[in-house]
Amino acid sequence: MENKLFQKNNPNRQKLIKPIADLDINEEVYSVATDNAFIADNELSVAPAITAKSAKGMSLKMSKRDVKNYIKDLKHLQDCLRTALKLELSTIPPYLCGLYTIKEGSNVEAAALIRSVVVEEMLHMVLVSNILNAITDPKTIKKGDKLFNVKEIIPNYPTPLPGGIVPEVPKGSPPFEVHLLKFSREALDEFSTIERPSDPKAPITKNFDSIGQFYEAIRYGLLRLNEEAKKTTKNGIFIGDPSRQITAEHYYGSGGKITKVVTYEDAEEAIGEIVGQGEGIDGTIATEQVLFGEDIEYAHYFKFQEICFGRMYSANDTNFQMPVKSIPTGKPFTVSWSSVYNMKANPKMKDYEKNPELLEKAKDFNKVYVQLLNGINDAVSGEPELLIKGITVMYELKYKALELLNIPLENGECAGPTFEYVEV
Repeated sequence: MENKLFQKNNPNRQKLIKPIADLDINEEVYSVATDNAFIADNELSVAPAITAKSAKGMSLKMSKRDVKNYIKDLKHLQDCLRTALKLELSTIPPYLCGLYTIKEGSNVEAAALIRSVVVEEMLHMVLVSNILNAITDPKTIKKGDKLFNVKEIIPNYPTPLPGGIVPEVPKGSPPFEVHLLKFSREALDEFSTIERPSDPKAPITKNFDSIGQFYEAIRYGLLRLNEEAKKTTKNGIFIGDPSRQITAEHYYGSGGKITKVVTYEDAEEAIGEIVGQGEGIDGTIATEQVLFGEDIEYAHYFKFQEICFGRMYSANDTNFQMPVKSIPTGKPFTVSWSSVYNMKANPKMKDYEKNPELLEKAKDFNKVYVQLLNGINDAVSGEPELLIKGITVMYELKYKALELLNIPLENGECAGPTFEYVEV
């Protein structure tokens, strides 16, 4: 009997995503929508400004039916997948700042956990790219066209999460933004907020409140548009060039599975990998179900929880109906918040303009970062064999970051990587 709590091709990996057939499309759980109309990303982003007068005739929670129809056409689906690429990329620099600022020889377990998350976020970018390539007509691709624009995809920190995703924050707090921070309790709180699952039973107002919800809308869009297209074409919307797919032979990472996407079922599997690695187990699972143990690969949210508590999960731990209430009780490990480079928060190249040597080092780091993204872009744009070169670039990126972190600033802080776009 198949264990539905774990990914099909990775039996030790928890998953959150449920088969669409198991979902009640009339169940109301999501964000703002008119009774019968689609609300675009840019409209969702200004939803908090909606007044009582303008909200007349609107539903203050998006039903499953609204989620099912969030994607309005193929172009919008492709745009949302490009947004998903930016979303995945937006999490990598803050996680790398947390990793790089840990001093050598300290926080060994925490560093290993964060490093594994970074590798999986890179995998997510590849999986999203495979889905996007799978639904892109080769006839529309001109010679030299790239899957995404590197300059446009790089966020400017601090930044809200792309895609109209607004995680819940404590009452009275400002809207959630992603910052570049040193390894700290504040950074771990940010990481956990990024990856935190939604309460599946709670109505969500105005915006998606988790990455998983955003991907669920994409998943519904893929299914609906594919079924419509299959009425006239055998392969539905999955008419992309298979040679542009990244497969296991091209991928240098670990802790996940590359899915070659040529059908809807492949795309659903890829999304399951992304959401399962990020959020983990669905919060509606009964408490008697044991979800943890030494052999389980935990979702990102749970990995960050382990760092926060300085303990691994044990086989006796359960998710207590909501993942946010899952507290690890297993083997303790040391977390030192002081064995850290005191990096300036959200550093910018303009901060270093009075120090030409430091500014040049910041530019050198960013050139390597852009080189890494250019390599990924080339790989997913028809040259998949180039992806393997990224591993050497990642090592160089770390060394360039450490050069910056060892340069003191006037106020007791140190410089840090800025993750900005520069020409290379």
